[in-house]
Amino acid sequence: MVLFFIKFIVTNVLFSVVIGLVLVRFNRETENGEKFSNLELMLYSLGMGPVFTVLILYFLLLLLPGYSDLFYLGFMVAVYIALLVWGWKSIRLLVKEVSEFLSSRRIRFQSFSRGRKTGRVLYLALVTLSVTVFFVLYLGSNLHVPIDGHDTLVYGNIGKVYYSEKAITYSKNIFDEKNGFAFIGSPKPSFSLLLTWEMMVNRALGHQWEDLYFRSISAYFGFLILCVMFYQLSRKNRYLALLGVLVLLSGFRFYLVLVTNHLDSYRMFFLFLSWIFLAYTVKRKDRFSLFLLGVFSGFAAFTHVIGVAAAVVNGLALLIFYESGVKTRLLKTAALGLLVLLFGGLHYLLEALYGAKWGFLTYFK
Repeated sequence: MVLFFIKFIVTNVLFSVVIGLVLVRFNRETENGEKFSNLELMLYSLGMGPVFTVLILYFLLLLLPGYSDLFYLGFMVAVYIALLVWGWKSIRLLVKEVSEFLSSRRIRFQSFSRGRKTGRVLYLALVTLSVTVFFVLYLGSNLHVPIDGHDTLVYGNIGKVYYSEKAITYSKNIFDEKNGFAFIGSPKPSFSLLLTWEMMVNRALGHQWEDLYFRSISAYFGFLILCVMFYQLSRKNRYLALLGVLVLLSGFRFYLVLVTNHLDSYRMFFLFLSWIFLAYTVKRKDRFSLFLLGVFSGFAAFTHVIGVAAAVVNGLALLIFYESGVKTRLLKTAALGLLVLLFGGLHYLLEALYGAKWGFLTYFK
């Protein structure tokens, strides 16, 4: 478990926080005086560490194949150190906002009557209990369930192929002579590369095999979906937020996301965020919202071909609903398309030209 915590803290926490600091640095007021909460950006960034890491790994294996594990790990560390230097000044802004948030909460709590204080304490106790139960199940159950199911086993084996070959190649077929694994179709590299990344870290730390981090992804991103939903609804009413989370958990399909190994929560997280920033872009008309719309649409495409369709829909929605002249709409939509390609959509263009030859589109038939 020690090795798992190292990979989890570094990839999901430290790397994500570094990305969040960079986002905070570019968070500025719009012409209408609107500005994102830095805490909101940090919440969204908690899912960006894993996907941005494997995106970098994807380009490394595509452009610089065949090198050692230490080469790729060293390159990754260098990228995040550069990002940390870039976003270092944001720490002071973030600490200030957290302090102001806690102070405002403390003042509001002190002004409550005894009955309202009791209700607030019970509410916080229920939220704390829910989070505690999740992590008890996460550490005590989910990580001890072996990988099963067709899709997850396919993604895992493709991740092993990427690791053994140290390359991203495009062809109609994937075959691993070592274990006899064969795949015909269009791979979605993002989820598989999470296992490739884990294997690299394992070997660098002297361990031959462990896939706990790969197994943890589904529950982790399911938890982030709940957090995002709770945050968005709490802006209207904190009891509505709690009710929304309970309603979502009452659905058996979503419950399975938290207790099984799959990529559904991984892809849905970025899909939901792309829709959130689509709304922000149309409403605020600022470049930062458009940039994040492109980033999360690209990540959604990178995680699954369904995300490609979602990115296209986001582009059409931007073209239709963005209130400006036709030229501005076209330029904004073109910029969105370039961002989608840069942040993961490029894979499907290469797949169409050199791999399955547009065969990935059969998924929608």
